[in-house]
Amino acid sequence: MTDEEIREKGLKILNEHLGDLETTRFIAQIMREGRDTPRNYTEWRRENLFKGMTAEEIHAAAIEYAKTHDL
Repeated sequence: MTDEEIREKGLKILNEHLGDLETTRFIAQIMREGRDTPRNYTEWRRENLFKGMTAEEIHAAAIEYAKTHDL
């Protein structure tokens, strides 16, 4: 998948789940944070995205998500 395809798919997913306004706010927030303070996505993901979940729980959640979403 090309970078452009990833961006398009990401924006589509954000719009479907957040709507136009919230997607725009999310992108602005990410851009602003990246400019003000360097963002280490891997570190952020470890600390926030799956906080309190075991690897098994993350795997199970991913499988369930894939069953109901066209990836």
